[in-house]
Amino acid sequence: MSRSIRSCVLVVAVLLLASGCTAFPFVAPSLSDEVVLRVPSGEAGAVAEQLGHRLDVADITERSISTAGDTVTVRYNPPLKGGKPSAVRPELFQAAGVLGMRPVVAVAAGSSASECTVDAPSCTVETAEKETLALGRSFVTNKHLRAAQPVDAQGQWAVQLDFTKDGAAALKTLTDAVACQDDAAQGRFAILVDGRILTAPVLSLECGGSLGDSAQIAGGLDRDEATQFAALLSTPLPEGVTVVSSKP
Repeated sequence: MSRSIRSCVLVVAVLLLASGCTAFPFVAPSLSDEVVLRVPSGEAGAVAEQLGHRLDVADITERSISTAGDTVTVRYNPPLKGGKPSAVRPELFQAAGVLGMRPVVAVAAGSSASECTVDAPSCTVETAEKETLALGRSFVTNKHLRAAQPVDAQGQWAVQLDFTKDGAAALKTLTDAVACQDDAAQGRFAILVDGRILTAPVLSLECGGSLGDSAQIAGGLDRDEATQFAALLSTPLPEGVTVVSSKP
């Protein structure tokens, strides 16, 4: 091929590249669902950023987030599972996502549940099996959490919690408080999200042992539940975020 012909070919290629943006325009996906949130005064930008991280963990990639005054609007398409849209719970957009890990100090038969705020020195919860548990103080909270993600653990879905260096030390203190009890029957700890108990497993550790820098929340979670609990815990929201409207 002569130099002149090669030059012509190069010029044609450059022209095609230059015009490609108009020949093949990007079409943004239409977004089917919308949630409008009222947020604490002055925190719209921060909440929008926090929600973006939550939606990343929840695999909601087709979305837009905008702010106006003290409102945040999220438009999105639910993630597809098996070719069908999966359920997205309202809690994803407004729940605080507060983690608490506490020792079980007694099975409190006949007691009533009490509020398990993160700062409460003790509280009482009722499990899904109608078991009432008295809990000690919260040793591990969100400040100790490095990441949360859904994982398929040997065919069962779970939430993987990875802790910071301080978090691993706090987890060690918790496991010591549980594993070193005189009453082996109380060798359990509870994992709570927003004061709601998710699980209270028996700790299979010798006194002085440690879980290291990670733990898993398991026990009857399906993929959607594990994904959304991981999204909640990955980025806590401030108290006072409420849903104004949603569709569909």
